[in-house]
Amino acid sequence: MTVSFGPVPVLKGVELVIEPCQVHALIGANGAGKSTLINAITGFLPDYGGSVADQSGPVDDDPAWRRARRGVRRTFQQSRVIESLTVEEYLRLAGSGSVQRAEIETVRDFFGLPDGRVPIRLMDIGSRRILEVAAAVAPRPQVVLLDEPASSLGEEESRELAKRLAMVPRVFGCSVLLVEHDVNFVRIAADAVTVLDHGRPISTGEVSTVLSDPLVVGAYLGEEIAE
Repeated sequence: MTVSFGPVPVLKGVELVIEPCQVHALIGANGAGKSTLINAITGFLPDYGGSVADQSGPVDDDPAWRRARRGVRRTFQQSRVIESLTVEEYLRLAGSGSVQRAEIETVRDFFGLPDGRVPIRLMDIGSRRILEVAAAVAPRPQVVLLDEPASSLGEEESRELAKRLAMVPRVFGCSVLLVEHDVNFVRIAADAVTVLDHGRPISTGEVSTVLSDPLVVGAYLGEEIAE
């Protein structure tokens, strides 16, 4: 995949394969192209070079809403929950009405969300972030793309979310592409990781191998890898 904004290249020949039932992390410095890649994959940035395919074939001609119906779901960096709804109403809406009450309860319990009758307006920012992740997972898509899901979470909440995301493929049968800056979060949640540097992938593979790659340490992690 290649993406340019005017004369400025943002993604430069990125190849990425997310295996079935895998949590694949995408890390890199600010401006590396992570959110741009998610926008392109999910159809929010239709002008790109290359191709995006799901398990049934290319999705390049599909707009964002059709890709979502095919099972390519996402969250955003900025919260987009609808405060006038309750937890259950929001999860039902995310499932386009196809998610039954029992499944909603399963998702709610798995992510530790409050009672389904609780209005979203009464929830704190961190709980709303987790609700958005739960809503993306609820329809059991092929893949869910999470753009910094741990932002606004405290350390303990972040660690618990990472543990839950690691179990999502087994419990809900979907893959996860995870954009996250917290390396410890990635270590807990992910099976594989790709590192972007100035729009190019510089390393991809198992988490422990990639995070010890001298090229990755020099380009992104610095001293953090030693902690």
